[in-house]
Amino acid sequence: MLRGGKSWSRRRRDVASHVVLRVLILAVAVPGLVLCVDRVERNHPAVVLYKNASLCPVGTPWETADDCIARTTGEVVDMDWSESCTTNSNGGTSCTRSYSMDVRFGERTESLGVGSNTFRATDRGDPAELRLWRGEVVRMVAGGHVEGYLTSSEWAFWGWLFLGWLLLGASWLALFGLWLYPLLGGWLLLTVPYLMVAYNLLGLNPMGVVGWSITGLITGVGVWFMGRSLAAVVV
Repeated sequence: MLRGGKSWSRRRRDVASHVVLRVLILAVAVPGLVLCVDRVERNHPAVVLYKNASLCPVGTPWETADDCIARTTGEVVDMDWSESCTTNSNGGTSCTRSYSMDVRFGERTESLGVGSNTFRATDRGDPAELRLWRGEVVRMVAGGHVEGYLTSSEWAFWGWLFLGWLLLGASWLALFGLWLYPLLGGWLLLTVPYLMVAYNLLGLNPMGVVGWSITGLITGVGVWFMGRSLAAVVV
């Protein structure tokens, strides 16, 4: 009888701890979702303004350009690369290189990340054709290759959308039970189509047939993965 009483007491403590954990998750996730919606709404007009902006008239100084995309020519003054390596469980090592260039235009020098092809095709002293939006480099042509960059508003917009999706998943987990956590893998996989659809619905990047096809394919894979995970949990 005593052993049964201890077992019942332990189960009650486990249930209570799960309830407390779920309440804490909701206490963080719900206000976080509200904040994400607010930040997305705040950054949306700036992103739309940039997406609809045209090129400034030739000769417009980038320092004074406001609602148009300025053009200027810079010079590659330095080039560098770094390498990061990881070791897997079998002892194998895989390394990834990242490349960057320091580009000087006027009195300003900007460090810009580039792809390997751009890095190999460019030397110090080469010209770099730049496009700037309100002082931020959004495009560079160097060594015959084109590199694109997000504005700070776009980074914030994407970041808040992504965080909102994660918090929505956490809320769903807290509401329906922590035992559903294996489904999070599929939920994370659905992040890509979610962002693509959100970007499209907000009028920022209309998708064609290819875009919608990719979205549908990834969504199908994510739903299948979640269904398989759910079946494993139920069994």
